[in-house]
Amino acid sequence: MRNHVSKIYENRENFIVIGLTGKTGSGCTTVSKILEEGYKDYNEIDCNDKTIKNRKDSIIKAFASTAFKDKKFQIIKPSTLIMMLFVFEKQILFGKIKPLKKLLDKTDDEIKDLYQNDLNKFQEDFKNELIILKKLYKVIIAFNELQELEGFEDFENNFNENIDYKSKASRELLSNYIDSKKNEYQNKLLQQDKANLLEEINKLFFCKLSDADFNKIIENEEYEIIETEKVSKEKIKIKINLKRRIIDKVLDYLAKNESNGFVKLYETYNKKITQKRENNELSIQQLQAIGDLVRDEVDIFQLPNYINLLIKAFRKITKKENKSCYIVIDSLKNPFEILFFKERYSAYYTFSIHSKDEIIYERVANNKIDIKAIHKKELNLDDKNKQRGSLESPKDFVSQNVIECIQRSDIYIDNNKDKKDTLYKQLFKYLSLIVHPGLITPSKDEMIMQLALNAKFNSGCISRQVGAVVLNKFDSVKAIGWNEVPEGQIPCLLRSHNELLNNSSSVDYSKYEKNTVRNNDNFKYIFSKKNPHHPNNEYNESNKKGLNDSFCFKSIQNDIDKNKNQVYTRSLHAEENAFLQASKYGNSGIIGGQLFTTASPCFLCAKKAYQLGMKRIVYIEAYPDISNEQVFDIGTHDIEMVHFRGAIGLAYQKLYEPIFSYKDELKALNN
Repeated sequence: MRNHVSKIYENRENFIVIGLTGKTGSGCTTVSKILEEGYKDYNEIDCNDKTIKNRKDSIIKAFASTAFKDKKFQIIKPSTLIMMLFVFEKQILFGKIKPLKKLLDKTDDEIKDLYQNDLNKFQEDFKNELIILKKLYKVIIAFNELQELEGFEDFENNFNENIDYKSKASRELLSNYIDSKKNEYQNKLLQQDKANLLEEINKLFFCKLSDADFNKIIENEEYEIIETEKVSKEKIKIKINLKRRIIDKVLDYLAKNESNGFVKLYETYNKKITQKRENNELSIQQLQAIGDLVRDEVDIFQLPNYINLLIKAFRKITKKENKSCYIVIDSLKNPFEILFFKERYSAYYTFSIHSKDEIIYERVANNKIDIKAIHKKELNLDDKNKQRGSLESPKDFVSQNVIECIQRSDIYIDNNKDKKDTLYKQLFKYLSLIVHPGLITPSKDEMIMQLALNAKFNSGCISRQVGAVVLNKFDSVKAIGWNEVPEGQIPCLLRSHNELLNNSSSVDYSKYEKNTVRNNDNFKYIFSKKNPHHPNNEYNESNKKGLNDSFCFKSIQNDIDKNKNQVYTRSLHAEENAFLQASKYGNSGIIGGQLFTTASPCFLCAKKAYQLGMKRIVYIEAYPDISNEQVFDIGTHDIEMVHFRGAIGLAYQKLYEPIFSYKDELKALNN
């Protein structure tokens, strides 16, 4: 029986993938180094502490000291793979030049209209764009992998930010230069044959593939010279995609068949990149810009695909050595990359590492980096430092968005006190539960936040879902709420654009909507400008997929008013709804209680929480406004704001649901 029990736990014990996320400076690198070094004995448990928490800590420490002895994590750095992709996909540089080229080719009148006659602003934008381009070019030069871009020695002279680009003649000169270099690059690509490509691949990947190996890998791919005369853009695109596909096949082959060589390739680039970052030759902002380019110009999943190849290589090596394969990815900052790994590995967990901004600023004070600019990019903020929607534009697919990554996380780690024993306790608690679920029971905070998370899925809001739970001072649940329309009304998710247009009698729509909204072009043509050749339903593509044509009343009303007012949201906020539930059903005993919410309270809900006497507020996602400083940090009421730590969602069940009853397991092991 003992062998059967061990076999059932084998998969969990042999393979774990942890993806870290969090703002720069929050501690992702610290966590990855702890995992890389492996288990080290942390501070002794206080024997005089008789709390349940201390007893749980003792159980976890006893298990972790055995289960993780001599087991270390391999670190995968997406920043290294981003650079590898940038070097392998040299045409990405031209992707960054595209918006610049569009500006260069505009007429003087078009530029004046675009910049409302502020040509100094135009010059400044141009200068900033050129500075970024030159930095990206220097990155490629620094890696000495530039055969295909030979002849760019005069790049810096032509891309001079001091040139007067308000002059049409100056813009034409630069535009012609870009065209000549682009044509030069494309001609070399078109003239490349299979033998030249193999030579390039062997140099790029530090490998020695033979002609026979190469032909076997690429199977029936025909990579031939294409005549440059009268070649179409479509043919150029086809050859670029063909080369990309061949490179992917070669890397997949190397990961599976030359695993040590593939890992060595990664380690070589990682060493180069680490050195250049230490020497300030490569900045975080450059890596952020390159990451966006890679996702946009190559594929939104290209980076996680490369990470996945590296995971496969590590797994093959550890299997040969009969060792466990533990991977930590430091770190993921695009939510779709997290989704990629969640859908592929049941052994994958996202750890969100949290630190307060003031603590982060202290940590990076001597690093000479613009941490606020880095955070602005990571949080996907607009020019006014407001949080952008997750999909407001195509760029939102390819940009960093740590807020969305935090929402998709499985386990939340607190790194504010920056004490290693505190960090160790949290990390090895959840690693222990990953390999042996049900060792201990959830904390009260985890149990209540799981309720709030489950509640949020009841929300029919089509913008975002939030859940909240209110406890009294005895920690008893008094109300559960989610952002939703008042009782008796239909949520936006279940209403229909087409139904409102064609059914004026339905009670599911207000008198104002039936009389005013449905006759407004902003409602009729939600996704495009008015077009007389279109039917009155602009949900054509989603209709083809059978999706309900829901609409947001607030967005429509703001379009009508030419405003961004938050007043017109149909839904009550989750915290507001929970407070009203407590009032509606006669529960008055919530003074001195707690509020758990999946997003920290907005300004209006913060005032309600203060008025109702909440003493502790636990949240996951920080709401981007001044609620904490303006509402809670004033007056005679002391309110503790706590960033949630623990496991929720699917991870909650996976970590706390035992595989066997504990009594049966102990009996099977000891019989």
